[in-house]
Amino acid sequence: MSKHDFFRQALFLVLSCFVGISVHANDAKITEYGIYNKNQELVEKTTVIPADQIIRFGFCFEVFVNFFDDDKYMLTQSVIHPEISDDGGWPNKGYNVPRKFKVINGVASGCVGYNARSKDEAPAGEWQFSLSDGSNELLNFSFNLE
Repeated sequence: MSKHDFFRQALFLVLSCFVGISVHANDAKITEYGIYNKNQELVEKTTVIPADQIIRFGFCFEVFVNFFDDDKYMLTQSVIHPEISDDGGWPNKGYNVPRKFKVINGVASGCVGYNARSKDEAPAGEWQFSLSDGSNELLNFSFNLE
C-alpha cells in the first residue's frame, strides 16, 4: 500500500465517523409538558387534555448536540392525531414540519405543541408528538384528549 493510499483510507475513515454522527434518544429529555396559556407558560402538568375545547398543549425538551456550538439545529416535529377536517373539508390526521431550535452550550432546546383555535380542532383521542433528527426519533410523547 502506498503512502498516498494509506492517507486516503485514513481520511475516508475519519470522514465516515463525522458523517455518521447523530443524536440518540438517550441524548434527549422532556423538561415539562401539559396545558399552556397564550403566553406559552405552563398552566397544568398533565397528559390528559380536555377535548373539544380551545386549548394549547405540548411539551418542552432538551437535546444534547455537543458537536454544534451556539447555533441552530434542525429537527422534525411530527404530530399524529384523530381526524380533523381542514378549511377545505379535507381530512387531516397529522403533519410533519422541520423546525430550527437554538443551541446553547451544546444543548438544543425548545417547545413543541398544538394550539386548537376552535373546538373542532381538538377531537378526543390519542395525540402523538415526536421529534426526529433525520430518520432517528429522539422523543415521542402522547396526550389523551378526553
